[in-house]
Amino acid sequence: MSDPQHQTTGTGPDLDGTELHHDFDGIRELDNDPPLWFNLLFWGTLVWAIGYALHYHWGPGKLGGDKWKAEMVQLNELKAKNATGPLTEAQLRPLSTNAERIAAGKALYGKVGCAACHGAEGAGLIGPNLRDKYWIYGSNMTEIYDVIANGRGNGTMPAQKNALSSDDMNNLTIYIISLNRAGAIPGKAIDPAREKDNPVNY
Repeated sequence: MSDPQHQTTGTGPDLDGTELHHDFDGIRELDNDPPLWFNLLFWGTLVWAIGYALHYHWGPGKLGGDKWKAEMVQLNELKAKNATGPLTEAQLRPLSTNAERIAAGKALYGKVGCAACHGAEGAGLIGPNLRDKYWIYGSNMTEIYDVIANGRGNGTMPAQKNALSSDDMNNLTIYIISLNRAGAIPGKAIDPAREKDNPVNY
């Protein structure tokens, strides 16, 4: 066993020219700087940790449930783009707040002539008010899609399935729901006979 009393303080340089602190039990402790790769790794992990915290805890990054919801929206978007027919209610609902789809539906609303019967703001003219609480032909998004696709009233509401793609009709459905979600404005009054039918809840 070595004796701590035998510890001596060194003064000479080692082979690399670094200062020698002391010898102990035949082992020399040298005053060498950490290698460059070690310093880069240390500072890199520190910068990464700060960036991670800023992005995920105080920035736009999503964790846990929020990340899952965002991924489900992306999945529904992908399914919608590849769809050859109507989407399910569960697929349409998360898309109903997508700003790009609402904008696309608004453009279609003017293009295919919806405004001529339902008004520019959906408050109703010849056709019913789309912004009140009760609708004639159902109130969920799949039923709205079906009305757009197949029409109603022997052509009074013309079918669009031959004029629009499935994705276009999805976007038009989403825009109509956005109008209703925005709330009622002065327009065509509710038919009293409809007051207990098909309440809209978006």
